[in-house]
Amino acid sequence: MAGDRHQRGEGRLGLLVALAAIGFAIYVGVKLIPVRIAAYELQDFVQEECRFASVRKSDDALRRRILNKAEELDIPLDPRNLKIERRGGEIAIRANFEKPIDLKLYTYVYKFEISERAPLF
Repeated sequence: MAGDRHQRGEGRLGLLVALAAIGFAIYVGVKLIPVRIAAYELQDFVQEECRFASVRKSDDALRRRILNKAEELDIPLDPRNLKIERRGGEIAIRANFEKPIDLKLYTYVYKFEISERAPLF
């Protein structure tokens, strides 16, 4: 039993380190997950717009719809980073953006690229 006295407190330090790591992971998740959800929601929107592009004849209207959706989702999509091309019987839409996420100790830059193609009927 004499050896038990030397082990006091060792479990507490491990618990504090584990709690700090879990807390940090939750904090990063709270900051990062909404940005990722918005990015994938924009990707779904672009995919849908690409599929129905043959109905929408104007590329300018298509561009406005995508930029408005990005603004609605708080995504910093620069109009210069949105490319819409119609070639032959196909449409291609490419977009990319970067959004800085402040993690207090570090600013993580989330980069996302969307590339969709669909046939025009």
